[in-house]
Amino acid sequence: MRHWILGLALLFASCAPTADTETEDSAKQPISVPPISRCMNLGSALEAPNEGEWGYIVRRADMVRLKDAGFDTIRLPVRWSVHADLQRPYTIDPELLARVDEIVGWAGELELKIIVNVHHYELINEDPDTHEPRLEAMWEQLSAHYLDAPDNLIFETINEPHTKMSTARTDALNRRLLAQLRENHPDRWIILGTAFWGNLDALEESQPDYDPKVMLTYHDYSPFEFTHQGAGWTDQTKTGVRWGTRKDVSNMMTELDAAVAVQNRTRMPVFVGEFGVYQGVPIEQRALWTRTMRTGMEARGLAWCYWDFAGSLNVYDVDNEAWLPELKAALLD
Repeated sequence: MRHWILGLALLFASCAPTADTETEDSAKQPISVPPISRCMNLGSALEAPNEGEWGYIVRRADMVRLKDAGFDTIRLPVRWSVHADLQRPYTIDPELLARVDEIVGWAGELELKIIVNVHHYELINEDPDTHEPRLEAMWEQLSAHYLDAPDNLIFETINEPHTKMSTARTDALNRRLLAQLRENHPDRWIILGTAFWGNLDALEESQPDYDPKVMLTYHDYSPFEFTHQGAGWTDQTKTGVRWGTRKDVSNMMTELDAAVAVQNRTRMPVFVGEFGVYQGVPIEQRALWTRTMRTGMEARGLAWCYWDFAGSLNVYDVDNEAWLPELKAALLD
């Protein structure tokens, strides 16, 4: 009898999937075509503590401009964390939710895809034990609220976690959030945020589970001493830094190739969710970097989202109600 039981146990063990077989199976999966091609971040609005405090309020007319120009998606950064209770059940302010609903509705009317994320959740980076449950509760509310939303709505779990949010910890959080969201949204596209400020190195270290409706993401502002020179919220005080040598371009393409390698390894599309150059840099240099980056991504089949429309890395001048033509051409021509 004991031999028979042992034989059954060995049989079941031999049939059970191992990590190696699961990896082999995911390696055979086709990479899904992402729903995003050309995207624009509507930054400096709802990512501020309160919309308008950073000089921009999302307008339907701007979304019409983006649609007419040829963009198919907008990314809406939202600072939910300062508009939700600090005690359970961590209720989100209904006024903010209604405002996001309005913008999501405009996107639907204009046949634009819209990415809604969790932006600037700073407390989670310093105290994840306390704030991971709060983030999960906020996503539980958003999941239920957008239960019947059309497919043009895309979720993004978290933006640029860092400090105590290591790659391993961010991976674990993303697994829980994805499982939670899949209960109400089995077929919705979901973007998984990347650790270390959304850095490519962290994306390369990440070990996400395969899902055919997941996009991975990273942000590319490399070299930072060029793209953010003179930006007051950084330590990049040196200005006059130029970009455009053969080595500069080669370094950029090498990083894009590394992103493609992640895509091939995970069998999930990689989305460059932010890239751009600070408005204090000469416009011809901004345009050169942006065009080189954009064409490099498109040549590799990487979806992208420029940062940003009307903030400090802007492509549109709200005061004069005009596109910056050099940057518009760099992104679209």
